Amino acid sequence: MVNYIIRVFYPAVNSDTFDRLNVELAKFNVAGAIKADDGKGYYLPQGEYCYSGNETINEVRDAVFRLSSTIQADPQVLVVEVTTLSWAGFRLIEGV
Repeated sequence: MVNYIIRVFYPAVNSDTFDRLNVELAKFNVAGAIKADDGKGYYLPQGEYCYSGNETINEVRDAVFRLSSTIQADPQVLVVEVTTLSWAGFRLIEGV
């Protein structure tokens, strides 16, 4: 499995765009949260997602771009393959 961090940006975002995008991406196991080694979950900033799968980076990019284009026009998509992550200040997901 390959781990990816995905960033979706819209130049002029509508108020419900990211809510709709989150729902659609979740159907493909693209998450707006990340899990730490201790099992605690943390929300990623708006428009950022993580995904683990066997697809190539270009396949992930193209799929997310196509889907995000159905939510709102002119998305900008960045996909980065990661092996190690470190973060600070992210909001804890309560009850996980």
